[in-house]
Amino acid sequence: MVQVTRPSSLTPSTTRVAPEAPVRPNAVTGYNAVVKGDRFTSATPAGSQQVNALRLPIPWPGKGEADKIGWIQKAYPPAKDSTAEFMKLNQAVRAGQNVMPPEAKDCVFLAVGGLLSEAAPKQIYFDKNLDALEAQGLQVGRVPVDTDMGVEHNAAIVRKAVLEASKNGKQVVLIGHSKGGLDSAAALSMYPELKEHVRALVTIQSPYGGSPMAQDLLDNPLVRYGVGGAVEALGGSIQAGEDLTYDSRKEFLAKHPMPSGIPTVSMASTTANPTSPLFAMQEYMHQRYGVKSDGLVLPQDAFIPGSKSVTLSGLDHLDSTGTTLNPFKPYQPEDLTLSLVAMALNMPKGS
Repeated sequence: MVQVTRPSSLTPSTTRVAPEAPVRPNAVTGYNAVVKGDRFTSATPAGSQQVNALRLPIPWPGKGEADKIGWIQKAYPPAKDSTAEFMKLNQAVRAGQNVMPPEAKDCVFLAVGGLLSEAAPKQIYFDKNLDALEAQGLQVGRVPVDTDMGVEHNAAIVRKAVLEASKNGKQVVLIGHSKGGLDSAAALSMYPELKEHVRALVTIQSPYGGSPMAQDLLDNPLVRYGVGGAVEALGGSIQAGEDLTYDSRKEFLAKHPMPSGIPTVSMASTTANPTSPLFAMQEYMHQRYGVKSDGLVLPQDAFIPGSKSVTLSGLDHLDSTGTTLNPFKPYQPEDLTLSLVAMALNMPKGS
């Protein structure tokens, strides 16, 4: 485990935008109208002629992953929509209140980064999230996962970090962003001995059920062998991308279901911000499947079964853990982290 130390001063943003009211998704029904009548799906079906800020001149052969989107919400017990609880905590955090329960002092908070996040300077990725916890006098660290390697490879690294952090009797709270949430959950699923040491799991925009972007890209042989060859030439593995596909997630979760009794909070978001660097991917999923996303992950795929779920508007996949150029994001990484972690610690740990 790599321990990180940072200044405790925080620089809150002064620009706030009121979030949309959360609505739970309905059951998946049919082709293109993937989740009919929810806030994650466009009112105009994918494939129809409509005016978009960006029109991608690419024909979509077949129905792609339309039948797989949201599969996990039907196959496993659903998550509990707890966005209202998050909103109350977030409002308190913005008002300067300390929302952390006393037991937080007895925990170590470990961040697990997402796919290829090793390439990002630590000063602009996950730093503000950890700053917020450290400013509360809490012990924080980063798990040194290989962010270009597969889930099972990184689960072993998470295991080692948890056992190291808990040697002095402290409980561990895992905070995983994107694929880091999958690596964290996989460690808990594959190594039962970790359960006694882990107080809670928080996942942020993690494709727990898979991602249509990963599946669509890797279904293309040119992308698979072109990108895969480049990644492996740099010492990584195409498995890192494979593990984000619907097919791989179904297979993995059938073998390694999430253990019960570990308080878990899963956060997802949507945005349609044309200034986002992920806007082209947002539009791809919007136009092909008629769904809203954060640019890489859909809320329908982000919620761990049985967890408390939080759905936010106005954040792309980079806004929650990175220093971005978006001056309009309604939630800052600092406030977001404190609110999500407080939610998780307010849940009792089961047997």
